[in-house]
Amino acid sequence: MAEGIDEGIRPIPRNKEAEQVVLGSAMLEPQEALPRIAPRLRPDHFYFKAHQEVYKGILRLYEKADAPDTLAVANYLEEQGKLDQVGGRSYLTELLSRVTTVAALDHYVDIVEVKAVRRGLIDGGARIAELGYQEDMELEQALDRAEELIYKLSRRGTAQEYWSLRDFLQDHVDRLEELHKDPERRPARSLSTGFAEFDALTSGLHPSNLVVLAGRPGTGKTSLALDIARNAALRQKKNVGFFSMEMPKEQILERILCAEARVDLHKLRAGYLPAAKWGQIAEAAGHINDALVLVDDTPAAAVLAIRSKARRMNSEHGLDLIVVDYLQLIDAGVRTDIREQEISYISRSLKGLARELDVPVIACSQLNRAVERRETKRPQLSDLRESGAIEQDADMVVFIYRPDYYEDPAQSVQVADTEIIVAKHRNGPLGKFILRFVKQYASFSSPSRQPEEVPF
Repeated sequence: MAEGIDEGIRPIPRNKEAEQVVLGSAMLEPQEALPRIAPRLRPDHFYFKAHQEVYKGILRLYEKADAPDTLAVANYLEEQGKLDQVGGRSYLTELLSRVTTVAALDHYVDIVEVKAVRRGLIDGGARIAELGYQEDMELEQALDRAEELIYKLSRRGTAQEYWSLRDFLQDHVDRLEELHKDPERRPARSLSTGFAEFDALTSGLHPSNLVVLAGRPGTGKTSLALDIARNAALRQKKNVGFFSMEMPKEQILERILCAEARVDLHKLRAGYLPAAKWGQIAEAAGHINDALVLVDDTPAAAVLAIRSKARRMNSEHGLDLIVVDYLQLIDAGVRTDIREQEISYISRSLKGLARELDVPVIACSQLNRAVERRETKRPQLSDLRESGAIEQDADMVVFIYRPDYYEDPAQSVQVADTEIIVAKHRNGPLGKFILRFVKQYASFSSPSRQPEEVPF
């Protein structure tokens, strides 16, 4: 909200003295003050235009490793033709005179930040009100935009817009060195899939990544997604959001129970489970009770509704992983004559959700029938159903290929060796490895083989 706006009856939240102290501290003791200021405040956190320009100058000098004292800042602003706009050299000297010590700096940073967020609420309220008047916009789309505004404000709007590499160079090099000393250690923020072969090839699932898990119907997409979710929630104590368009919550619970307890899913559902197995069920139920898996089983849910619920889950519980089963059953919420455009919108929205919440999102996807008409049934990227945008938006595309799926059903086996193919990996190698699909548990297990890197 710009300085000088008509404030009407109530004044716009701002504190000139606090802004002056923050800027004066940055010029007086930059080495101590700026590491405390820069991660929390952007130029637009300052209400007064002069203060925004001074802060921009301080940051530019600091990034170039130049000491941003009053002389350097004045020279920089003069070169940019903005020195007179901020009040000249005399005003920079006045800013410096506001500070005798940086001991109370955090208090003044808090004030500047809070005032900025309150201005953001006022501005956001006006923008939300404007959405209400845009009757040509779909209601769900308007609600999603309004909720996105509020969500960003709830995170206090302090994310840094840009970074100098030297700001995080040493910390990151230290982490890489630790990884070099212990190759088995995954990057700190990655999430294990629970399968050693999968983790060795991909180093786990990474925040803000969209992972597409694709296969023909009945090959085990949901089972593998549930196994990853179960391992994350029960083994790593991570919070998981699971959106199922296909199965009700009771069936999801049954699958997790049977996979965890290693009991026959069909016998459990039919009521023929031996009494001796109920101890395993009780133990598995205890594990599930200690974990947090949030399930939404709304059929054909709109992608905007999924984003809205995921935001609420994250605000209330803090999510570490989101699973969506499956992509082609999601309602785009926008009507076009071309289904491919709707799928493109859905995949972009899921990628945007992963970035917004900074968590990995696994989206199950169908493959088209073309794979069954080929002599070689192994999936490839062109088999992704209905849209090339899925391939484009995904950070990782993982195919499930079970040779037994294409064989005579009468010869069906209970344990099927399954190729898991990483066909796209934006930040790592491509390759494949074997997992074993245990049909009676509707679950995968690891034969502990090393992944084989293959060209695609």
